[in-house]
Amino acid sequence: MENAIPESLPAELAFLAPVEVDGLMRLGNPHDGGYVVPRSTVQSVDTLLSFGLSSDWTFEEEFKRINASATIHAYDHTVGARKFRRAFERGIPRLLRGRITLRELQARFRTWRTYRQFFASEATHFKERIHAVNAGPGHATIGKVFGRTNSDRVLLKIDIEGAEYGIIGEVLRHAGRIQLLIVEFHETMALRETFCAALQRLLREFHIVHVHGNNHSYIAPDGLPNVLEITFVKGPAPDSARRRQQLPVAGLDGPNQRDRADVPIRFVMVTAASQAERS
Repeated sequence: MENAIPESLPAELAFLAPVEVDGLMRLGNPHDGGYVVPRSTVQSVDTLLSFGLSSDWTFEEEFKRINASATIHAYDHTVGARKFRRAFERGIPRLLRGRITLRELQARFRTWRTYRQFFASEATHFKERIHAVNAGPGHATIGKVFGRTNSDRVLLKIDIEGAEYGIIGEVLRHAGRIQLLIVEFHETMALRETFCAALQRLLREFHIVHVHGNNHSYIAPDGLPNVLEITFVKGPAPDSARRRQQLPVAGLDGPNQRDRADVPIRFVMVTAASQAERS
């Protein structure tokens, strides 16, 4: 019999509780691929640097609708027009053999078509792998990425399947230019010490305004989702800020895997008195 998931996270994870802010909105897919952000901060930036596309750029599309004049630079070495075209072409004989449905083939065509449309006119896709150091052709360091823009009003979105930990230090070198930061953290159980250390470093420059657990992965015995989507805003949290104790937020969050329930998160808030009792 599996162990029951605790009703709340341990008190030592209370630092993850997001600050309650007004005007939160969702950009992108209502399930996987979308993120919750403060509208006012999104409207204040003029550049989106997006690490990780896969086959979903709804976040980038909706950002562009809000900030029509903004620059978008996307980085993903695993996808491109050729890959999407070949997926569609290979789907035709599979359809004839009954291996896929017409709806699936149409979805492949839409992916290919919308990629060509969006990245031909609205955004630039660099088929480069994000790396902490210069590892040769086909790689882009954080310095190279920021060297391609003069903006100091950047929204940086990072979803690079576990490689995020290796670039945190370089990202912080450019923290003064980042107004809004979104990171999907992976393997928070196996890499718990690394995860917590990365968060503590980021919280010297940013504060958390939203957290969402990705239900594609599992939940650790202490209740922390193995994959967490976290939204940060530049600067310290206000002294009077209230912390959100329960997630997800109805009307904003949606389960990444739509046929499974979303991941509940409840924080135990640590007061000065309780900290004194524990010390």
